[in-house]
Amino acid sequence: MNLKLLAVVAAIVPGAVCAASAVKQLDVLGNAVTFTLEQPKSHAIPACVSADNLQKWAINLNSLQGQAMYSLLVTAVSKEHLVNVTPANRCEVIADIEQAGSLSLKTNPAQGGVGVSLYKGDGVTKLGAVTNTSNGIQYVPSEGVTWIQHYGPSTLNIVLYTDAQCAGQGYIYHAPSPSPHLLLPKNRFYTKSDSKSENLLSKNGNVPVYQYVAYAEEGKRCQKTQNTANQYDARYTKLLDAEHPLCGMHACVIR
Repeated sequence: MNLKLLAVVAAIVPGAVCAASAVKQLDVLGNAVTFTLEQPKSHAIPACVSADNLQKWAINLNSLQGQAMYSLLVTAVSKEHLVNVTPANRCEVIADIEQAGSLSLKTNPAQGGVGVSLYKGDGVTKLGAVTNTSNGIQYVPSEGVTWIQHYGPSTLNIVLYTDAQCAGQGYIYHAPSPSPHLLLPKNRFYTKSDSKSENLLSKNGNVPVYQYVAYAEEGKRCQKTQNTANQYDARYTKLLDAEHPLCGMHACVIR
């Protein structure tokens, strides 16, 4: 998984509970990230946190927000910025470590600014400087208009396949609006085809169907259903590759 891929990002907001501090330790543990700051926590720590993990924070890499927060942490480490954390006041991805609700970066003057920018899916073409991520990504474009723009594509959660590895042609029942839609773990944008005969899942006949669950734990996303393809009606149609007008074929990148 490319951990710089973003659709929506953790909120960068003022007034975080914990004082700005440097990152002391940053670890990736499968689908989770844990980190500690130089400055100890000053808020009431939830009862779910174990004695050994009082100063740790956790982030869920299976969520768009979690991947965004991880990108901000990497930026903080590389540019020596300070980090504010707003606690979620619960344990989630790891049972005895407090979940981070949102992050903000405090500029290190020696590094010349926060330095978080939005790039096209190629990771090369810079789109602009990120200004806020409380609801999607707000950014000031590098060229053209000077007012703040917004990026926050719709995402797909479940896609159906006839392949046991959830590869090849995908099918969906319902597509969120607007199109195109991002399937984050596969880092691709798609659109839903119409219900012409050649586009129907049911045309595959009496074969097993597998569902790809984007938010499931890595390694457990491809799950066999109890149905065969010919049991699905005309609402289940092919996914087609699509190009996002801002990002291209792949999700935009923040760094």
